[in-house]
Amino acid sequence: MNRFMRNLLAVGMACAGLIAVLESRPVAAADDAVVTADKAVVEALAKGDKAAADKWLDPDFSWIDSEGIMWAKTDAFRAELKPLISSASDAKIIEHKYGKSVVWIQWNQANNYSARFWVKRPTGWKLLHTTEISAVAKRDFQTVEPTYDVPCSNPCGTVPYKPLSPGEKAALDEWQEQESSQANWEKHVADNMDQRVVSTYGGASPSKSDRIAGMNKRKAANPNAPKVGAAPALWIRTWDFGDAVVMVACQPTYGDKAYWSSRVLAPNADGLWQMMESYHNYISASPVMTATPNQPGMK
Repeated sequence: MNRFMRNLLAVGMACAGLIAVLESRPVAAADDAVVTADKAVVEALAKGDKAAADKWLDPDFSWIDSEGIMWAKTDAFRAELKPLISSASDAKIIEHKYGKSVVWIQWNQANNYSARFWVKRPTGWKLLHTTEISAVAKRDFQTVEPTYDVPCSNPCGTVPYKPLSPGEKAALDEWQEQESSQANWEKHVADNMDQRVVSTYGGASPSKSDRIAGMNKRKAANPNAPKVGAAPALWIRTWDFGDAVVMVACQPTYGDKAYWSSRVLAPNADGLWQMMESYHNYISASPVMTATPNQPGMK
């Protein structure tokens, strides 16, 4: 990394740190309406009180459990799902607000993580999406490293999704550019030091700066390694709130299992759309997804 890039990264991280102080709190204020609602819906679901929980759940509500199974609201009620973390008393709670209509709340207890995506509707705050991860230190299966280049046709060039609003288009453009190179990843992944990718395998990731250092170290150690594109998207759905977009996607990973990604994308203080939050919830029942050489062209 040259001197200009080091200085640029340092300035960006300093500014992001200020934004983080203004927009996120490790423990929310007692009178925060969304955190209060979040605790109420967890308590109702833990007790099996469907009527009480339903008051808070959005009509589009979905729940991805720790096995990587996605449940719609009706099916979650039929299955009598219970929250992975059922009490706030011994959980670390982080709240991030994006624009006027999206609030992301994480509960963490040991290796268990729950992220809930709250959105403001005309009738008030509603829980749109929940994803839960019971993290393990390492995989109990063998992954496969491609021995040939795998192009990033999907998602860099095309995805099975059509944006229908300005926010959806801005979020998709951001994400596709982000996935196209390390430089663009560094540009579009938020610097907020509370922001973490949480994954089934490994739990909370290191900080952004540590991840960049790891990428550079791996490239230096094996400069002739095949170039493997980002995990493609097989299914995407988004919800546009103007100043923030919630995105859920199903992505097979080259040489690994498929996962659900649950994200918040939003503009930073300078108007640049970035990936602000991201959970990678691997699907337990997925086989290892292997690539083949000479991938077909995509339009």
